[in-house]
Amino acid sequence: MKHKSRTKQAGVALIAALILMTSIVLVLGNIFYRHQINVAQASLSMHQDQAFLLALSAESWARQLLDEDDRKFDHFDEIWAQAIPAMPVDGGLINGCISDLQSRFNINSLLAYKNYTELVSAISGDKSSFAKVWTNLLRNQEIPYDIDRLATVIDWLDANSSTMGSNGAERDIYEGLMPPQMIADSPMVQTSELASVIGYRVAEVQRLMPLMSALPVLQNKKPNDNNIININLNTASNELLMALGGDVDTMFTEAVTANRPLETIEEFYEILAFDLGFTMPDIENRWPRELVGVASQFFELYIEVILGEARIEVRSIIMRSSNKDSVIISRDLTTVPASVEKDSASGFLDKLTQGADSDKDSDIIDDQQVLPACIMIGA
Repeated sequence: MKHKSRTKQAGVALIAALILMTSIVLVLGNIFYRHQINVAQASLSMHQDQAFLLALSAESWARQLLDEDDRKFDHFDEIWAQAIPAMPVDGGLINGCISDLQSRFNINSLLAYKNYTELVSAISGDKSSFAKVWTNLLRNQEIPYDIDRLATVIDWLDANSSTMGSNGAERDIYEGLMPPQMIADSPMVQTSELASVIGYRVAEVQRLMPLMSALPVLQNKKPNDNNIININLNTASNELLMALGGDVDTMFTEAVTANRPLETIEEFYEILAFDLGFTMPDIENRWPRELVGVASQFFELYIEVILGEARIEVRSIIMRSSNKDSVIISRDLTTVPASVEKDSASGFLDKLTQGADSDKDSDIIDDQQVLPACIMIGA
């Protein structure tokens, strides 16, 4: 009996020892696991901070490129327009590009029209205007176009509460929606805002976004003044040139693309006079200086930095005047783990073209998506 009692006690002691060892192992494992998480988080945070500093350095370099550039005319053969090569840094790499925002249609330029009569006049006749270019752009993209679609955009942009014509849309219309919406009554900050305007479907806006910009509205605009935000003929896409051309869209586009870069607006007028056979006064009236130019003030910088497990994407809007250093007027920062796969160019194009019959409520616009190495930025 005494031997059995000792054997039982030894067994109990062994079990207790095993339980104690298991508990110690579990506690130590949990401590080690938490330590590894803390180390990984600290490392990621450090890499993110370093990546952001590298992005700011690249941003300063990009501003210097623009400041040293000849500001009389801007085109794709200049140094700023070349994609930044993938530059290796300790533990990662940097790449990116600068694109010309005046190669796109500035949606805020529609604020120039103060009343319905002025708007009707702008889209009639032979003279090109921002209103007519927007209408042509919609038509060429096979999107329904009429003056009411212009009016609702202007109502969204302007600060007053009067509708632009009888079919405009101001605050009372948006508040009556289900669910109710707030109207901006101010210039757009991002092109994706267009999807909130009554009458514009998400799929339509997706097609238009690569051709659009949302630039600040500059005051005291006069002909030949640097405050004018016009369309740069040297960098405008064929889609935008076709919209500018109006009833001579193909000949206009061919004349511009065949003779780029254009150094002065006078050179542009002379080329059109020769290629299209119009008189000089007619050409200057059809494509006025407040609509088109050969130089740009606004650029978009895209920088991608991959460092360790961190990847950040920085998009900065750079404003450059004729006689001052460039300034950053906005900066968007996106931080994602480096392990997350980035969309390919083809994937981005699929996003732009899919869902033609999608509902506003079911689609999501990602206007922060920029392609690697600037394959599509500014195209």
